[in-house]
Amino acid sequence: MLVQSFPDEDHHFASSKYGQDWAGPDGDRLTLALSLMKQLPAKNIQLGRFSENLEFVSSVDVQEMIEASTDWIVDDKASYYLHSHADKYLVAITTSLNEPTWPEFGGIEFSPDLKNELKALWATEVVGVSQGAYVSQAQHLIASSARLGLLAQNDNGRLVWPPRQLNSRGDRIASATRQLSETATILSWTRLSAAGAPSEFSGRAPVLDGVSTVLVQFDEGPKGVFMLADDEDRTPEIDGTVRFDIRRLYGQDGMIHYGLKAVLVNS
Repeated sequence: MLVQSFPDEDHHFASSKYGQDWAGPDGDRLTLALSLMKQLPAKNIQLGRFSENLEFVSSVDVQEMIEASTDWIVDDKASYYLHSHADKYLVAITTSLNEPTWPEFGGIEFSPDLKNELKALWATEVVGVSQGAYVSQAQHLIASSARLGLLAQNDNGRLVWPPRQLNSRGDRIASATRQLSETATILSWTRLSAAGAPSEFSGRAPVLDGVSTVLVQFDEGPKGVFMLADDEDRTPEIDGTVRFDIRRLYGQDGMIHYGLKAVLVNS
């Protein structure tokens, strides 16, 4: 993504690498805001009317997503405000409640046809498509903070992630409190063909020429499987490094489910 900060540091704006007219295949105003927050010193912030410009309802409350995945705190008395453009894929953090004067952002070229097709597919998916591994909203909410924040559980000295209620012996595991690293090492990877992708991605997979996933290991021990993001022109390598961004995962029950995706780190 692209980030522009004004010299007085009271205004920070962000768009995706595609510019202000598209947030990418799995991005939107919320993912842009979270990316911007992670690149700035953490402060307290008011959300104002930010959520009004989101295209779809988030399966997890916006405040919870911010506080789980960044060090920012949502506070209705804070001196910083989060803004989103009503028409463009732009977000801002400013010291004024008033909507800022938005700058112009350029970006890399993209296909308008691809953008429009994916936009329509997301809308269809949110309404309802077949789910290969349906997760109820209640189950989703229980583990969302630990998943988004990369918090592991301590099971008798062994770290466990993603979080779960019981270990292999059927004993209940304590709540997730151990922070994992922000990067991990690729152990293996695969690219699912359009026909082989899980049903919840079956609409978008053909348009994106398949879906890539990586099995990674954190320095602290846990392993996990993640979808790749921003890999259109890059190929994963064993022992390569990834970092993590929150992106759209899939639509379900009238909502968008967000989660961590792996992004290849330049070697």
